[in-house]
Amino acid sequence: MKIVKQAGTLVLASTLLLTAAPGVWANEAVESKAISSLPVAPGGDKMLDAKITKEQALERAKSYIALPDGFTLQSISLNAYYSMNGQNFPTWNISYVRKVKDQIYGNLNVSIHGLDGSLTSFSMNDSDPAHKVSYPPKVDFKAAKEVASAFITKVNPEKQKELVYNDAEEKAFRTPLNGNYVYNVRYDRSVGGVPFGMNGINVSVNGDGVVTSYNYNWLNDVTFQTNVTPIAAEKVAQLFHDKANLSLQYQIPYGAKGKKLPIISYMLAPFSLNAETGEIWSPVKAMGGTQGTKPLTDKPLGAAPAANLDLTKDEAVKKAASVLNLPADFILRDASYNEGTNPETGETSSNWNLSWTVEAEKDFVSKVAGRGAWANVNSKTGEITNFNSYTPYDSDKDIEGKIAYETAVTTAVDFVKKQLPAYTDQLVLRVQSAKDFTTEQLKKQRNWDIYFNRVIDGVVANNEDVSVSIDRVTGQITNYYFSISSMAYPKQKPEVLAIEKAKDLWLGQFDIKLNYVLEDNGYVGGIPIEKYRVMLAAGEVPPSASVNAAGEKKTAKLVYSLIPKFNRDAYLLDAQTGVWRNSQTGETISLDKVTVSDIGNHWAKNELQLMLDYQALDVKDGKVSPDQLIKRGELVKMMVIAMNGGNGGIYYGAERKASFADVSNASPYFAYVENAVDRGLLEAGAEFNPEATLNREEMAQMIVKGLGYNSLTKFDGVFNQQFADAAKLKQVGVAAIVVGLDIMSLTDGKFAPEKEVTRAQAASAFFRFLQKRAELQDQPHYYY
Repeated sequence: MKIVKQAGTLVLASTLLLTAAPGVWANEAVESKAISSLPVAPGGDKMLDAKITKEQALERAKSYIALPDGFTLQSISLNAYYSMNGQNFPTWNISYVRKVKDQIYGNLNVSIHGLDGSLTSFSMNDSDPAHKVSYPPKVDFKAAKEVASAFITKVNPEKQKELVYNDAEEKAFRTPLNGNYVYNVRYDRSVGGVPFGMNGINVSVNGDGVVTSYNYNWLNDVTFQTNVTPIAAEKVAQLFHDKANLSLQYQIPYGAKGKKLPIISYMLAPFSLNAETGEIWSPVKAMGGTQGTKPLTDKPLGAAPAANLDLTKDEAVKKAASVLNLPADFILRDASYNEGTNPETGETSSNWNLSWTVEAEKDFVSKVAGRGAWANVNSKTGEITNFNSYTPYDSDKDIEGKIAYETAVTTAVDFVKKQLPAYTDQLVLRVQSAKDFTTEQLKKQRNWDIYFNRVIDGVVANNEDVSVSIDRVTGQITNYYFSISSMAYPKQKPEVLAIEKAKDLWLGQFDIKLNYVLEDNGYVGGIPIEKYRVMLAAGEVPPSASVNAAGEKKTAKLVYSLIPKFNRDAYLLDAQTGVWRNSQTGETISLDKVTVSDIGNHWAKNELQLMLDYQALDVKDGKVSPDQLIKRGELVKMMVIAMNGGNGGIYYGAERKASFADVSNASPYFAYVENAVDRGLLEAGAEFNPEATLNREEMAQMIVKGLGYNSLTKFDGVFNQQFADAAKLKQVGVAAIVVGLDIMSLTDGKFAPEKEVTRAQAASAFFRFLQKRAELQDQPHYYY
C-alpha cells in the first residue's frame, strides 16, 4: 500500500491528528544567532556546518507540530554529532514542557535537520493524571494508519511517493487489553516498488488517535542494484527449503514451573538469498565460521575437578598466576569473594574475582600505561572460569600480525584441553580460516578469536561455549571464557522429527519478501554469527552499520529474505513433538491466531475471541466450550492476564513458597495464582481448589479487588441493597459495585450469587471490567 493513494482517508485522519486548535508557542528567551562553525565529529569525519538557524528551526517546528496548550519552550540545542545510518549531520533539538505548579505533566521533543530543515524525529509524553485513557481504544489499527498517513502528508509530503506500507506489525496485532496502547505504523522506503527496510518512517499513534512519535531516516548515498531479474517466487520458496540449515539444540526454559529440564529443539536462523542467483547471501563477512562436526577428542581427557576445595585468596591468586603467565611488573590490586546459592538446585557457587595492574610509574614516555588483567577463579573446583589481559595500543596504526591463524588455533586447542579435560569430547571447534578475513579487517584486528561450542551427541547445548583469544602480534592468550553448566543433558540424542518435516514447520512461520539490503564490506572483527545477531537485536550493532570510507557509495543488494510472522515472545520448535513452545517457560503456544469452531454465533463471541487471542482460555479439539463452567484456576489465569495487559513474564522461581498447598510450583496455574495473591485478588490459605467451579459472588469479589474497591465493601450501609436476593449475599457491597458499574447484571431483580459462572460469562465480565477500569483509575503521574 502506498500512502500517496490514501487521500480519501484524510478527512477522518485530520480530525484525529494532534489538535485542531492553533498551538501556543513560547517566546524565545535566548539571544538569536546563527551557528556557522561546529566541532569535528568523533572519528575524524568531516562535519558540515548548519545551514538552518535557530529561528528557522523553531519556525519549522511550528509548521510541523501543533503544540498542545500549556507547553512552553524548555531548551534548544545544536547537536553536531547526530547520526543517521552512519552519517553525521547537525541537528537542532527542541524541547518543550508542560508544568503545573512546578511539576512536569508532559514533554514534547522535536528534532530538525540542520542542513535542510526537515523533521527527523518527534516524540510527546503526556503524564497528566487528569487525562484518562479509554477502553477499548477510540481508534483501531485501520484508523491509526489513516492518522499516520495524514501526519506524513503534513510533515514530509516529498517522500510519500517513495514509501510503501510495512504490514508486519498489523499482521501480528492483537486487540489490546488496556487503553494505554500505541499503534506502531511503519512505512519502508520503496525503490522501484521494492522495499528498502533500512530507510523509512515510523509513526506511533495512541488509542485516542494522537500521534505520539515520528522517526525518519534516509540515506542519500546508496546505489541500488538494478537490471536484475529476480528468481520466480515458486522457485525461491523451494530454494529456501533446500538451503535452510536447521540445527538441533538443547534449550533450558529457565522460567518453567518446577524442575528445569532441557528441551531438544530444531532452530532456524533466518537467512537471505541473492535474488538473481539464489545463493545464500549475508551483508557481513567473516562472522566466526561455521559449526564444526568433530569434537576435540573422542573421549574426555580427564574427569571434572571435584568441588571440594575452599581456596583462600592466596591460593586463588597462585592458581590464576600459573595459568595467566602474568608479567613480572603486574601487581594484585583487588581480590573479592562472592558466594551464592541457586534457589532452583540448592547448589552453592563461590568465586574469587582478581585484578592486576602495573605498578604506578613516574615516567610513561617509554612505557605503555594502562596494562592489566583480571580473572575469576571457582573457589570450589579451582577452575579459571574466565580471564582477560589487556595492553593498550595505538588504534590508528595498522596491526602487523606475526601469528598465523592456524598457529593460534593450535594454541587455543591445547589450552582448552588442559583447562577443560572433562569436556574435550563435547567441545567442537568452529570452522574458520584466515581467508575469511579481509586485508582491511586484519589491519585493525589485534586478536584471533577462537570459539568452541558444546555439542552432545550432535546436539548443541545452547549458550554453552568456550572462547580463547590469541594476540596476533605476541601469540599470548589474552582472553579466555567458558560457560558450561552442570545441567544433566541426555547422553544420547533422543528420537526427533524428520528434518524435512521440521523445515516445513519452520518455514511456515515466515513470509518471503523481495527487498533491498545494504551490503557491508567493512570490518566486523570475526565475531560468531550468533553473537552478531544477539548484538543486532539488542541494538548494540545498527542493522545498517556502515564502515565504508568517507564518501564511498554504499550498495544495496536485491535479496529475498525470511520475514517472521510471529514477533512477540521468543519460541522454539520441540524436535520430538513438533509443537511450538515458549522459550522462557517451555509452555506450548500457538503462533497463529487461535480460532475455534464453537463461538461463531455465540452472544459473547468477541469477548471470548479476545481472551483466546491472549491464550487466557484453553482450547481442546478446536473448541473453547463457551457454556462450560469455568474453573477457579482458569478464572484466576484470565483475570491476571487481563490485568497484566496480556504481557508475558509472570514468573516465580523455586524460592517462592506456594501460597496454597494444592497449587505447587509445578502447577500450570502456579504463577497466575501467586501473582493474584501479590495483587491482592486472593488471600493465601490452606487450599485453593483450582479445578473447582465458582459462583457469581466469588467472581464479583475478584473483580472488585481488581478495581481496588474492596475496602469499600465493608460499609454495607452506603450501598443499594434493593436486591431481591440480598439475604443470600455475603457482602452486598460487592454486588452493588459490579452491578452499579454495569460489569455484571441482575435477572428479575436478583443477583443470583450462588449461580456458577460459565467461560463466556467470565470473558464478558472481564471485558467490561477492563472498560470500567480505564474509566475509573487515575493515570499515574511521574514526578521529575
